[in-house]
Amino acid sequence: MKDQKKSILSFEDVHTGYGDREIIRGFTAAFDAGEFVGIIGSNGTGKSTLLKCLSGIIPVTGGKITIEGRDNASLTQRERSRKVAVVPQSFAIDYDFLVEDMVMMGRNPYLGYKDRESTEDWKIVDHAMNISDTKKFRGRLFNELSGGEKQRVIIARAIAQQPDILLLDEPTSALDVHHQIEVMEMIETLNREAQMTVVAVLHDLNLAARYCRRLVMLYNGRVVADGTPKEVIVEHNMELLYDMKMLIRQNALFEKPEIVPLRVLDHQPAANPLHVHVICGGAGACKVLDELKSLGHRVTAGVVNQGSDDWLMCKDLGIDRVEVAPFTTIRWEDQKKNLKLMADADVILVADVPFGNGNIENLTGLETLNGALYVHQSVVYNDYTGGGVQRRLDAIAKKHTLHYVSDHDEFLEAVRNLPEKGKLSATSQ
Repeated sequence: MKDQKKSILSFEDVHTGYGDREIIRGFTAAFDAGEFVGIIGSNGTGKSTLLKCLSGIIPVTGGKITIEGRDNASLTQRERSRKVAVVPQSFAIDYDFLVEDMVMMGRNPYLGYKDRESTEDWKIVDHAMNISDTKKFRGRLFNELSGGEKQRVIIARAIAQQPDILLLDEPTSALDVHHQIEVMEMIETLNREAQMTVVAVLHDLNLAARYCRRLVMLYNGRVVADGTPKEVIVEHNMELLYDMKMLIRQNALFEKPEIVPLRVLDHQPAANPLHVHVICGGAGACKVLDELKSLGHRVTAGVVNQGSDDWLMCKDLGIDRVEVAPFTTIRWEDQKKNLKLMADADVILVADVPFGNGNIENLTGLETLNGALYVHQSVVYNDYTGGGVQRRLDAIAKKHTLHYVSDHDEFLEAVRNLPEKGKLSATSQ
């Protein structure tokens, strides 16, 4: 069993690129034996270039790569291939080989030009095909296989090299969901059971977070984050890489961060950022909460029941809120906290939420506030209090102008057209 604390691969201020175009600009990282590391980053940031540099396809122009204590530049291709196996993004051949012959190619670093495969070589190939579940393809032609089947054969060929380090360049990029999981599970098994060090360039962040125990994030050819998935996959890192808004939440099943892409950043924040308080609690305010926050407004919410979709959105977006336990009736004590939170709000929205006796207290005291008050029209129709909602709204309207909106897009448009902060009034139309 390999020493888990021994550095098997290290990069020291590595620079490389293509001709005069430098892609990797001072990459430094060290990997221990037995690690499963994912390299992540946007297109063109140098992920694949880094693997090409390590595998000897392109030269290092500065710095040093060390493999098992030896300078990578001093290794012959045969020596390097005994230590490192590469699984490319795709593999195409004009001449059609049998699958078994494809896997046997993994033994080339150990065979001379005139050498014939030994019984031991065939045993190693048989073992590699068992591990990769490709033995059933033994007599088939490689080009007859599906994309997922081909990828497993290429991994079997890499296993047959008996490397200490397995490099994978976007191993699931051309596969459907079924084959993506199949390939990643196989790689995870190799790492766990054979203690093979795995360094994988991965485009799919959710796959990277799920399977890799460590992530190294590249930006402009440099390391900008290095740590566990929980440490690396955070909002400011993702926005830096992909220039888009992403919702990051914890996947309860895998206990790993999960990314939900929302929108490409348009770099047009609100010219007049306001404090907007959203009265919500079901599932109807998720979109408006996200869009208000993305526009740069200060968003607060309440009173929301823990576990509801609106509460989850507030939690994921870091929105200040007043909350109560699931299925708990909102009390006056809860609403007092809510009124305090929205006391200085420029705008209050009663969102698209059904009202019953459990949450009607959310409407108490709104007439005492100074902010412009908007009400989603559906509130009137989704009244499960026997007319109590309409009576509350009528009472509020005697002291405070109510603005009704038919949907949240209409509300967002109204917010865009509001006067500057400090010039709003409760009676403005």
